[in-house]
Amino acid sequence: MKSVLPNWMRLAWFCSAPFGLLFTARIAWEKTVWTWSRGPQAIGFSLMHIHPLLFVVGSLSAYLLILWLVPGVIYIVKRRRTASGVDKLLLLFSLLVLVVAIIPDDFFATLR
Repeated sequence: MKSVLPNWMRLAWFCSAPFGLLFTARIAWEKTVWTWSRGPQAIGFSLMHIHPLLFVVGSLSAYLLILWLVPGVIYIVKRRRTASGVDKLLLLFSLLVLVVAIIPDDFFATLR
C-alpha cells in the first residue's frame, strides 16, 4: 500500500524521531516511575545536567514531531481509506510524544 504522506514529511519524521522518541521516553520515565518511587521530581533536571546535548536536541526533535502532527493528521484523515499501516504508526508515535508533553509534571505524584 502506498503512503499518503509526501516524501518530505516522512523524511522529516524519520530525521526527528530517534532523538525525539528517546527524549520522550526519558521524560515519561521521570514523570511516572521516578515520581512514584522518589516523590515529586524536577522533570528533565537530571537529563539536562547529565546529557545537555541530548536534552536540547531531543526537546527540539520532540517539538518537531508535535508540529509534524498538524499536516500529518490532515493528510491521513483526508485519505484515511488508503493510508498505510506505517503512516498510522508514524501518527501514533507522534501523538504519544504530544501526550507525554501535555501530561502535567505532578500528575503522577497525586496518584502516589
